[in-house]
Amino acid sequence: MTNQTTDAVAHKDHGLDRLLLFSDGVFAIAITLLAIELHVPEGWDGRWATLWAERWPMFTAFALSFAIIGVFWNTHRRVFARMTGFSNGVMIFNMLALAGVVLMPFATTLLYEQPRNGEGAWIYLSLVAAVGVMHAGAYGWAAFAADAIRPRPHRAVSATVVVTHALMPGLACALSFFLMARGVGLLAAATALALALLIAGRVWVGRRFGGTA
Repeated sequence: MTNQTTDAVAHKDHGLDRLLLFSDGVFAIAITLLAIELHVPEGWDGRWATLWAERWPMFTAFALSFAIIGVFWNTHRRVFARMTGFSNGVMIFNMLALAGVVLMPFATTLLYEQPRNGEGAWIYLSLVAAVGVMHAGAYGWAAFAADAIRPRPHRAVSATVVVTHALMPGLACALSFFLMARGVGLLAAATALALALLIAGRVWVGRRFGGTA
């Protein structure tokens, strides 16, 4: 462990630690609540094929939401990994992100109740995109307003991290929807290209200005 990393860990305050503990609890509860909505169909004959035929939208939505909440938790971990101080701005953005996370089980229900209705999918996608923007806001506030990221990254690196956190969740979720739908190959290709450019830009900026955030 470098001296800079040691100093960063040593100067983390108790307010930030409590915020992280609370956030981890919210993620754990939200990901657990996904399974509560899984129900055995009435009159099930005990065969897996029948269960899948009747409940595949539910299982697919559960798997997607489980993966997304897991990604959000990992993003949250990365956002706060080098944050050294609690600030009200970070707290507000974090609480807004958690509000979106706890709504994921409800949005998942919308996704499988009417799998052919685009309204539920758009609501789900909007929620995922909003959580990504809130995570970006938390990091951006810590990096630019509170100066609480240590070691201090180059401003270009911090800006790229903010853009990546803000756009990647929504783009990745949209790509998964397009890949499962029919007749939207062009949209899937455009979304995949946008994701590739986003990742390439993040890598280039990291190499150009040194370090990651």
